[in-house]
Amino acid sequence: MNRRYLSDEEIQGLNRNLRILVTTNGTLTRILNIVTADEIVIENIDQEILPDAPTPPDRGQLPKGRTLLRNVVLKGRYSGSSFVAAETSIVVDRVPPELIESLVNTDRPIGELLVASRIEFFKEAPEVWIGELPEWIVAPEYGISQHQALARRYTIIISGQPAIVITEHFLPEIFICCLNNDIAINKDIRPITAPRPKQ
Repeated sequence: MNRRYLSDEEIQGLNRNLRILVTTNGTLTRILNIVTADEIVIENIDQEILPDAPTPPDRGQLPKGRTLLRNVVLKGRYSGSSFVAAETSIVVDRVPPELIESLVNTDRPIGELLVASRIEFFKEAPEVWIGELPEWIVAPEYGISQHQALARRYTIIISGQPAIVITEHFLPEIFICCLNNDIAINKDIRPITAPRPKQ
């Protein structure tokens, strides 16, 4: 899978709203509510618990064991726009059972569920790159025709152990919301092609 990782300098060159989204250590859905001026809802595309299964290589380094895989799209309730495609891998035996139950039985964002659970957790600094979108999101029903996007991946540590890996792909509609008469990113992402003006 072809990826070009962004340096700290390149990340600082992003549009302000987009920079906040890719660097935030908080709850992404809450920030999306503000940036998009919409209410963010979760569309659960696919989820399954694989018994004694290794984590797919594309989802970071987690130990073998029971793994909950979850693919969702963060959408605007009123606009219907798809803003972020998220892939989550969770080591089932490293998180509280009630968190797994909530993920399986509700459409609430994982960040909100983590906060509500009151467990102590730590988010590692994210990797940020430009690369290919996963096949499950490049589909006619989402109107996603471009195959590359800005993405980030980070690991969540619980009780001193890596327990969750989340990959978030920022879809074309989020760039429209983030622009706000400013230029968002460099020439590697389409359809935004103009360079950021020098200060």
